Amino acid sequence: MPSGLPRGARFHEEIAAGWTAGYARGAFARRLELIRVILTRHVRPGDSWVDLGCGSGVLCRELLALGASVVAVDGSPRMLSQAQERMGSEYAGRVSWIQSDVQSIDAVKNGAFDGVLCSSVIEYLDRPDALLKEVARILRPGGVLVISLPPTLSVVRALQKGIRAFMSMFGNAKFAYLSVSRLEISPRAIDRLLQEAGFLVIRSTKYDPVLPRALLRLVRPALLVVEARKLNRL
Repeated sequence: MPSGLPRGARFHEEIAAGWTAGYARGAFARRLELIRVILTRHVRPGDSWVDLGCGSGVLCRELLALGASVVAVDGSPRMLSQAQERMGSEYAGRVSWIQSDVQSIDAVKNGAFDGVLCSSVIEYLDRPDALLKEVARILRPGGVLVISLPPTLSVVRALQKGIRAFMSMFGNAKFAYLSVSRLEISPRAIDRLLQEAGFLVIRSTKYDPVLPRALLRLVRPALLVVEARKLNRL
């Protein structure tokens, strides 16, 4: 494994080979459908998007299918390699690849993009504010950010933490992602964090891998998928 990778990238190096297959069923398939619906609201043919933390390229393909050109960025070399191998020739001319810490993408120009997709990334970072400032830098004024964040007081995450703590007493590392997915943030703090980075929240959609949608009116989900627009600032 390459040395010097961020904590989240090191974790995803180990699971890169099976990442795409996970989207074929269950909770990941339902989350993919939600992201697909959200992207349809914002992506237009000819747009230029960044898939920030592209993983094995599953969501990158959704952007490309909607007609966008894409810069795909990931901190994990193995994830990026999986994405390139699986992309296929039909999109080869509309996607470029950058292996980089997502909190500082020196190769990406200021104000060059119509949108940024950032799914299941920010919770693995030490400085979420640095990521959002970088997103604001690369987006054009009025550009769109689609980002997922885990809220505080999620019933499912709390249950997973309890199971993980119990199983660890027997040497079983259940829900290993929780060792590196540490950020949890209240909905109000999400709005404030985005506002401080120069964004206006358009919409927030609840997603949970276990709980039925009706129950999410009463309890917090595992993820919030937030749509925000970069403000025009002089």
